[in-house]
Amino acid sequence: MKEEYLDYCRVKKIFDKGYGFLTSLYFPENVFFHFSKIKDPTVKKELEKLNRGAVYLFYTSEAVKGKRRVDKIWFDLKDVEPSLINPFVMKIIAELDESKINIFELTHVIFLLRQAGVLNKNQFEKVLNAATVRKIPTAIIPMLTKNELEKIGNLDELIEMMQDDNLSYSGLIKIIVENLASGEDTQK
Repeated sequence: MKEEYLDYCRVKKIFDKGYGFLTSLYFPENVFFHFSKIKDPTVKKELEKLNRGAVYLFYTSEAVKGKRRVDKIWFDLKDVEPSLINPFVMKIIAELDESKINIFELTHVIFLLRQAGVLNKNQFEKVLNAATVRKIPTAIIPMLTKNELEKIGNLDELIEMMQDDNLSYSGLIKIIVENLASGEDTQK
C-alpha cells in the first residue's frame, strides 16, 4: 500500500494545453497537474476562467518515472478521505513553526480546516502559538470567522496593545480562545 499525503495549493496558472504545476508541502519539486483530473463540471468552468490565485485545492500525488503528478484532487475538505486529514493538520501546524511557506497561504487553509470542523480547539491553540504566528500576529485575523472577530472586538487594537507591551501574547491568545466560535459559527 502506498503512503498518501494530503497536500494543499493555490493554483496560480494553468497553461493553454490544460496542465500546470502545483507546489507541495512535502516534496521540493513541483507536482504536475492536468485539467483532466477534474471531474466536477462547475470546478472545470471555474478553472477555465481562472483568475490568478483564485482557486485552492487539496490533492494527493504519486511518483511516476521519478516525477510527481497529481493522483486525486478535491476542492472541498468535506470530500477528502478522512484518513488523510489528521496527518495534514499536523503538517500545517509544523509548517507554521518552520516558516517555509507564506503564512498567509497557511492562514487560508487553517480557516478552511476550521470551517470544515476538522481542526479542534487544542490544535487551533497550537496554531496560535506557532513561531510564525507569534512573529506576525495579524495573521490570526484571516483564521477567524466574522462572528469570532465581532466577539473579540477590535483585534487590531489588541495586537497593537501587545506590540506596545500593554498585553502579552499569551494574554492575546487567551482572549481569542475564550471567544472561539462553536462548531456552527465556524461555518460562517
